Amino acid sequence: MSISHYSIAHWLRDSMPFVWKSTERCNAWWFHYRYACRHKQIEQEAFQMAVPYRMERITNIPAEELVAFFQAQPDDIYRWFTPHGFESHDIISLQHNPSFLAYVLKQEEQIVAYFFLRCFCNGTCYFGRMVDYRHRNHGIGKLINRVSFYMSEAMHLKSYQTISNNNIASIKSCTGAYRLQPIGTASNGDILYKNSKL
Repeated sequence: MSISHYSIAHWLRDSMPFVWKSTERCNAWWFHYRYACRHKQIEQEAFQMAVPYRMERITNIPAEELVAFFQAQPDDIYRWFTPHGFESHDIISLQHNPSFLAYVLKQEEQIVAYFFLRCFCNGTCYFGRMVDYRHRNHGIGKLINRVSFYMSEAMHLKSYQTISNNNIASIKSCTGAYRLQPIGTASNGDILYKNSKL
């Protein structure tokens, strides 16, 4: 994966959404065909890694509950986190996409974090995560990173993510889970990283 491929993908998503949607549908089908059985077993192991929190697929969460979680977050979070829309129809679309492996962590029925692996049938994926502002500094970000990296490695997916140099908390949360290898700079100034074993 190069920065040019990343830029092209984002250009398609933002400038030609009809092409992007068609591409996403094809990718979702092929990813499901290649990885569904492997993912199911690995997911069960990831659920155990998330203890003492309860890890759930977003397919099991009402879209309105996820929308409420996103709306409750302070605006500053969205300086760093804009991977998709946050309205009900956006969430429902993601819930029906088998290549978008998204989860929440719950504590006493309250969502305390959201994270995903946006996967591609060519054997790559991108990480994204958000920890509820009321539950920061409790190690949840590091836990999410460990779980995400475990899943990507177990499914033999090369994993990537973009992080702003100003988002120190996100960079720190990766420490101890994997090594961030910078491979380029996105058009918005974020650094594109490849995640690799320590």
